[in-house]
Amino acid sequence: MTTPQLSKPAPLHGCVRCGRPVALDVALCEDCNPLGLKQPATTQVHAIAAGGILLFVLFLAVIGRAALGGIGPFSGEVRGVAASAGGLAVTLAVTNAGTTASATTCRVIEAARPVGGPGQLLQTPNIQPGQTLTFTAQVSVFGGEPRDLAVDCQSP
Repeated sequence: MTTPQLSKPAPLHGCVRCGRPVALDVALCEDCNPLGLKQPATTQVHAIAAGGILLFVLFLAVIGRAALGGIGPFSGEVRGVAASAGGLAVTLAVTNAGTTASATTCRVIEAARPVGGPGQLLQTPNIQPGQTLTFTAQVSVFGGEPRDLAVDCQSP
């Protein structure tokens, strides 16, 4: 009497659409693949990935616009410069012409050398919409001798 030999089952993986077990060389089961395609076309896979990336970038643009809408523009003016320990005490007046309260970054520069000269960035306190805030900040890049300074404030 001979004993029947048991064969090993073929390795399987899940159908990419429904998850039913299919052979390794097949992407879709017979129910999901009525045309008998061996696998989804490469262009289909890449188009889905590119479309998803494009939709996500558009989503981020809409969210970014909503988050930053109404902030600025900001304008600044130097109201005073005085010698101080470690540099200069600069009094700035910054106006928020937007509709949302926000802080901004202002660059203090020498009035005689607005391009290419030294400068120092300052973060302003939070400024309410339509308001002007006057504050004093310490700058150290110009030395301790008072001089004519200018300010340029950025909008996000």
